[in-house]
Amino acid sequence: MDDAESLRARAVELGNNGSAADVRELSELLKSQFPMVRRAAASALGKMLERAPDLASTLVPPLTVAIGCEERPQVLQYMLKALCRCDGAMTVIQLDLLRDVARNPNHPQYVRMAASDAAAAGEAAAQRREARLGHWCTRCRRVVGEEEVRRSIDRYGKPYCHHCLQEKEHEDAQFATDVEAAKRLRTVDEVAVQSRGERRIGNWLAAKGIAYRYDERMVVAGGLRIRPDFYLPEFDLYIEYWGMDTPEYVANMRRKQVLYQREGKKLISLGYRDLDRLEQLLEEKVSRYVPSL
Repeated sequence: MDDAESLRARAVELGNNGSAADVRELSELLKSQFPMVRRAAASALGKMLERAPDLASTLVPPLTVAIGCEERPQVLQYMLKALCRCDGAMTVIQLDLLRDVARNPNHPQYVRMAASDAAAAGEAAAQRREARLGHWCTRCRRVVGEEEVRRSIDRYGKPYCHHCLQEKEHEDAQFATDVEAAKRLRTVDEVAVQSRGERRIGNWLAAKGIAYRYDERMVVAGGLRIRPDFYLPEFDLYIEYWGMDTPEYVANMRRKQVLYQREGKKLISLGYRDLDRLEQLLEEKVSRYVPSL
């Protein structure tokens, strides 16, 4: 314990008075066998980043490795807070790691929120970098004017030129038509749904007497609109049934999950792999938010 305390004290000292020359030592302390030392090292790196933000690119790699290995929730929280200060130096690797932590139900809520905050900071920094470079159409990469940017970001949260915006709106209209045509199954309360899994979820909600809205376009994240599979208005609770695993579908799933997390929405995720015990999982997960079940 004496060794642990002396190493912890050293980390605290470096956090208060250390310089760029001490980054390597703190990075080594992040690997300590003692949780109290790792936590102090992460806190010290956060303080160092306050004094010298330009160290972010140097500290992102050791923090990323440490977060991937850490098992203690409180230590992990401090590492995530330190990485959050490196928002401008994050890459896709760090953002994916943060999203994985934020989605992991095995982590305490405070850890998941710290990961979500760090991911949001990294995404915002990436958007600022892109804005400084000018506005480019998301599809054709043509430089677009301010009016085109305003209209497309108001509509989709991304910049599109006039031509690509019209194409996107046409595709969305066609998608909505296809979705309605795909609703060939009906729940016990006569709601038309797209899949067996959704029908079973609707049937379960109806059997429990829980009111829900199905596949309605809603604003849940800033000004962005999405269509949650199920929304329980009495409990402000969302249920998404992920029915496929194609790369495009999974990418869209992750974007939606990040939006829910960023806005602090209560989300229950289910998928086609859960079909064997779908009702059991619904009972377990919904009862966390609906005590009367």
